[in-house]
Formats: sequence, structure tokens, C-alpha cells
Amino acid sequence: MTSREGELRLGQLVRKELRQHVSPEARAVSAALKSRHNPLGILFYGSCFRDGGAGGVMDFCVLTDSYRGFYSRFLPALFNTLLPPNVFYFEVPYEGGIIRAKYAVVSLHDLARFTSPDCFEAYFWGRLSQPCALVYARDRKVRNAVAQAVASAAQKMVRESLPLMASRFTARELWSRALHESYRTEMRAEALDRSLELYTAAAERYDDVAEAIISGSHLGQLVRPRGTATYFVRNSSLAQRCVAGTRWHFRRIVGRIFHVLRLTKAAHTFHGGLEYILWKIERHTGKSLRSNSWQRRHPILAAPLLIWKLKYWKRNRRA
Repeated sequence: MTSREGELRLGQLVRKELRQHVSPEARAVSAALKSRHNPLGILFYGSCFRDGGAGGVMDFCVLTDSYRGFYSRFLPALFNTLLPPNVFYFEVPYEGGIIRAKYAVVSLHDLARFTSPDCFEAYFWGRLSQPCALVYARDRKVRNAVAQAVASAAQKMVRESLPLMASRFTARELWSRALHESYRTEMRAEALDRSLELYTAAAERYDDVAEAIISGSHLGQLVRPRGTATYFVRNSSLAQRCVAGTRWHFRRIVGRIFHVLRLTKAAHTFHGGLEYILWKIERHTGKSLRSNSWQRRHPILAAPLLIWKLKYWKRNRRA
């Protein structure tokens, strides 16, 4: 497979994935977000995308052409420009219940910039290299831009992770390592078993994407022995492996700094955060808490106590 053929194959896979049907709940949230913000597009991704979202918090990415035009106030627009994305909590009434969601606000320009081959931080390309669906797009230009960004994110993820692999490896091993490394760049590091679960949830998709990217590059080659499972052969040198390992090491430092900065920023932009924390406590512990008037007026000051209660009850539950 030539480089051009690999890119075409990857593009076909991404476009097909972005067009897939999503749950009625996801469509309901998308419709509410569209009515509220009139965005360029809406992406659905994350754990609820993988498992159907029963009882979870859905993750969306709302695309805009201008942060200044998206917000009615200057400060949120400035925060979103300096350190994208801004993240908001959102509840949608649905069939007598509530659908819970988070949505990140990103400009189409930033989406392309943070999934490009030159982007060092893994925040965006680590997420969008995983399965996602474009629930709404205003026009073909937006659809094409999103498809290019998602394909670029997958390429970036594979190219940054492939030198870390043994001389022979499978797509399962590659994606497990890649997802694990990307999680480690934030202060929510997941165990390697979790990365394996993510791969297993869409194994065929991850296999096809890895084949399209690697077979169409000089980074490695696909081997299909008769009667045995296929595998890849890595072409990177020892020097390239050392450089890749060093890049991931510094990516963890930079990523965790940005993670703290984003959490700090979220104290000012994460509207509905108190309701989200109370719901998380009830979901993990079965204990329902009500917020008082002081907590609703001062959610930032109230949040540490509520988070401590969540961790305390989770620890006692495990014990």
C-alpha cells in the first residue's frame, strides 16, 4: 500500500465512522446544543459513545468559527482562546428523566491546529484518535474539516507511539500502549488494562486504522503469515525510539501542567459543576446530597468538600 493509498483508506474509514448513527439520547443532546449555540458542528465521543451511555455523562465537542462570537462575555472567549477548550456541564430533559453531558467548545481552526502533525500536546489528538461521530455539521466544508482533523489525530497518535513498540507488534499492542501513554499526559492516568478495554470495544476499527496508517508509511510494514495472526514490523531506529520516549516524557510534564491550568480555568467556565459533582456522588455511592443556598452561590468554595466526600465514600465502599 502506497502512502497515497493509505491516506485514502484512512479517509474512507474516518468518514464512514463520522456518519454512523448514534443513540436517541445523543441526538437529543445534539439538538439541544444546536438550539442553544447554533454551532458549526457537534462531535460525540468518549466513554458513552463506546458503551451506549447508560447512566453516564456524554462527551461532546461543539465547534465554532469564533470564540468572540460564541460568547456574550469577553472573559470566557479569552480563556477559550488562550487555553482551549472551555468545558461546560449540560442537562437535557428526556422521556421523564435527565440526560447528563459535558461539552467542550473548540474553534474549527483550533481543531485543525491541535490535531496537526506539529502539535506536541496530546489533549486533542489523544481523544479524537478514538472512535467518534459527527452528529451535526452545518455544511460540507465543516464535515471535510472534521474528517481531516480526526484522520490527522489518528496519524499523530500512531506515529508518536509506534517507535515505542517492540520490533514485532500487533495492532492490539500498539493501541493499548498509545492510549496508555496519552492518558499518562493528564492527571487521570489509567491502568494498562483500561487501555486494553478501549481497544477491545472497537478492535476491528483500531486494526483497520493502524493498517491504513502504517502500511502507507515508512514507519513499518504489515505482515500476513498464512495460518497465523497478522502483525507489524517496526522500522524505526534506536535513536528514533529514544527520541520518541523522550518526547512522551516531556509530554507528560507539559500535559499535566496544562491539565492543572485547565482545571483552574474550569472553576470559572464549568457552569453547572456543582450539580455534576452531586450527581457523581449519588452515582458512585448511592447517597443523594442536596446543595444549600450558600453552595449554589459559591460552587468553587463548596466543590472541595463535596469532592472529598466522593473520594471518602468510594474508599469506604471498596473497603
